[in-house]
Order: sequence, then structure tokens, then C-alpha cells
Amino acid sequence: MKIKQQLGSATIAALGFACVPALAQAQSAGPVWDFYGQLNLGLVSVDDGVDRNSAFTDNDNSNSRIGLSMTQALQNGSELTLTFETGLGLTGSSSLNGQDNSFDAEYRQTELRKLDLRYRTPAMGTFSFGQGSTSTDGSAEADFSGTGVAAYVGISDIAGGQSLRFADGTLSTVSIGNTNSSFDGGRRLRVRYDTPVFGGFSASVSAGQEVLKSGDDNDYYDVGTRYTQDYGTYKVDARLGYSFRDSSDDLVMGSAAVLHAPTGLSLAISSGRRVGGDADYAYIKAGLTRDYLAVGSTSFSIDYYNGNDFVVAGSSTSSVGVAVVQRLDQYNTELFATHRSYEFDSASASYQDMDVTFVGARWKF
Repeated sequence: MKIKQQLGSATIAALGFACVPALAQAQSAGPVWDFYGQLNLGLVSVDDGVDRNSAFTDNDNSNSRIGLSMTQALQNGSELTLTFETGLGLTGSSSLNGQDNSFDAEYRQTELRKLDLRYRTPAMGTFSFGQGSTSTDGSAEADFSGTGVAAYVGISDIAGGQSLRFADGTLSTVSIGNTNSSFDGGRRLRVRYDTPVFGGFSASVSAGQEVLKSGDDNDYYDVGTRYTQDYGTYKVDARLGYSFRDSSDDLVMGSAAVLHAPTGLSLAISSGRRVGGDADYAYIKAGLTRDYLAVGSTSFSIDYYNGNDFVVAGSSTSSVGVAVVQRLDQYNTELFATHRSYEFDSASASYQDMDVTFVGARWKF
């Protein structure tokens, strides 16, 4: 929902933006306020080879959240935007471990997603300051399938805290979240610059630190590039990112996706590697979106993840997932269901496979 309100220049200055020189060029129209958010909840069922447990949970593929932004239009097509966005602190699917499946609300400072001041100008690009996405956030996630709420390259988000069982049935200390990664960038306190788009190409750089979690003293320097273009009936999205970390291994990741609009068929690939280490992965996803029902489009997908050298050298990870998402356009809602299997093998131990089923709904406002 958007609420337009007229504010004088004195009120704008009182908001603390006088430090930005471009604000002096503000047009007479006041800022546009946008309050938004989503609830994304469901029931997850986990079969670890011995026990089956189920729980009501928040969907960590895209957690429940609220946000508020204020955008002030400036002269020459520029604009200034202040955004606050936070998760709700609901128990998430990646934190469940089969031992404690209670659904609670516990707000922590790590729920803060964005506290970001952004200045955008058509000629010079976009400058961002504060808590928000680094330049590699999303680099591994190009995807036209329409099922991202249920299944995407972040395969551990629906069961990352679940522990694998050894072949003899005893629980190990290895969790699903240990056995894979997309190496995709995150959100941190950073400064960031994005170029304008030239012929479908854009690039960005960012530098920042992790301030919401203790024990992380890295300085993060990220570079990201992107190419998006429509070729008649085809849409293309390609991304590449590199994350420099001063006290740990660098990360490189990339992804590409193509959509054939008339048929709704799509294909996405993603890959990444820990530079200086051995861990790497490859991911592929096929999707189909059709208008079978008048209430909204229906999307299907199947994907496969293969990773190497996570947890210990010589290990292998594989996962197959299927998903379906039904949109209810009138209600800004998506109904989703997904099933994913996980396999992990190492030279030193044998583990049982894990199967996870997740059904739920996301409502956006």
C-alpha cells in the first residue's frame, strides 16, 4: 500500500537527509511512502531415515517480513530512498532440528534486513549506504521458473538445521546446512555503487562488514555484474559475482537463466567455488509456467544440486527437488508445495538420505 504525503523542505531536512547535496534539488512534491511485507508460513515434514517429524514454520526461502520505504523525487530524474526492512523473528524452517519444533516469535538483531539510504541518478548510477545487499547478493539466483518461494539454489533453507543420521541410525553432528552452499552474497553494513544499465549490462561494487553477528571480523569487498535482455520471445538473465574476504577464502559464483515466454519453459544454471579451498557446486533447474486456471498462473519445476568437498575433503552432496506454485492474483497469494531429497557421502562415514516435504502459502501486502 502506498501513502502519498506532502512535506515541506524544512520537514525533509529534519529527517536527517540534509547531508546529501542532491536533496537541495528536491522537487516540490513530497515523498512517497510505501509500507509492505509478507507472511510466508507452512508445514514442513522431515524423514531422516529413522524418524519423521513435522512442524509449522516460517519459510526461510523468503522469510516473513515487513518494510517501510520513503522515496523523494529530485530534479533530473534522480531520487532519494530510505528503506527499513526486518524479519518478524518467527521460527524458520532452516533452524528446525527435529528436537525442538516449537513455533515461536523471538526477535533478534539479525532479523534486520535493510536500513539503507539510496541515491539514484540516471546519469551516474546508484549509491547506497547502510545495512543492505552486498554486490554479490543474488549472483547465484538467476531464475525464471516462478517457484523460487518453494525451491531454489539455496537448497538448505527448508531444512538446514536438520542433522543427518549415520548408516547405523545414530545422529551425526553433520547438518544439512553444512553439506552445501550457493556461495551467494548476503546483507551487511556496507557502501555500494551500481552503474547505470548500458545495453542490458550493469555492474556494482560494495565494501562492508558484518555488524549484526558476533565473531565475524571479515572485511567484505564484493563485485557483481549482470546482463538482462529480451530477445523477442526469449528473456535472458546472467550474473557473476566475486567476494573478497580478508581473513577467509574468497568466493566466486554465477548463474544464468532463460525463459521462452510463449511456452513458459525456463532453464536456470548456477555454479560457485570457494577460492583457495576445495568446495564447489553446480545446480540446474527446469521450469514451466502456464495459465491453467483463471485465478492465476501455475508453475512447476525440477532441480538438481551437486556439490563436492563440503564438511570434509572428498565428500559429495546431491539433492533433487520438485516444486509447484499456484498464484491467486486477486489475493496477492502463492500456494506452494515442494519435496526435496538430500544425499551426503564421505570417505570416513556413511549417512542415510533425508527427505523433506514442505507445503504452505505466501501472502504479500
